[in-house]
Amino acid sequence: MQTQYRQAIDQHRQRIFSFAHYSLRARQDAEDVTQEVFIKLWQHWQKIDHSKLGAWLMRVTHNAVIDHVRKNRSIQKHVDDYADVSDQASSEEHGKTIDEQAFKQLLMAAIQSLDDPFRSIVIMRDIQGLSYAEIQKILDISESQVKVYLHRSRRKLRENPQLRQLFENYGGASSNTVAESTSDIQQARSD
Repeated sequence: MQTQYRQAIDQHRQRIFSFAHYSLRARQDAEDVTQEVFIKLWQHWQKIDHSKLGAWLMRVTHNAVIDHVRKNRSIQKHVDDYADVSDQASSEEHGKTIDEQAFKQLLMAAIQSLDDPFRSIVIMRDIQGLSYAEIQKILDISESQVKVYLHRSRRKLRENPQLRQLFENYGGASSNTVAESTSDIQQARSD
C-alpha cells in the first residue's frame, strides 16, 4: 500500500500543487493545501476507486482551496503579490508590444478575481489542459455546464477593464496572446 501511495503522490503532486498555487497565489498556502490533500488520500485510501484517483484528488484539492479561502478571508487580509500590477504596466515604456511579464501578472490577477467555479474551470482547462470530461468528473457538473462556465469565464476575462486597458495602451494584441500567456504561466508553474 505504501508503494502505491507514494506512486500516486509522485504522479499527481505537480498538478495538485499547481492548481492550489494558481488558485491561492501563495506558495506556502499551496503547499499546505497539497499536504492536506495527500493526508486525505491516505485516510481514504481503502475507500477510493483508484481508476478515478486523478479526478478524486482534483475534487479534494478544489474543495480544500475553497475551504482555505473561506477560512483565511475572515481571519486576515491576504497580501496580494500582484497588487501593483497596474502601476507596473503604466510605468513601462509605451511601445507597440505588451510587456509580457506585466500582462501575465495582470492575467493571473484577473483569473484570481473570478468567482468559483469560473476560476477553477479556467485554471483546469486553459492552464492545466484538462479535458471537459475530466473537469466534469472533478466538479461533478455536466459537460455542457463546464462549457458554459468556461465561455462565461473567458468573456469575463475579455471584459476585465485592466486587461482591456492594457490592450488599448499597447495598440492591441493578437487574440492568441491570452492563450499563449496561459500556456507560459502553466510552464512557469510546472518549473
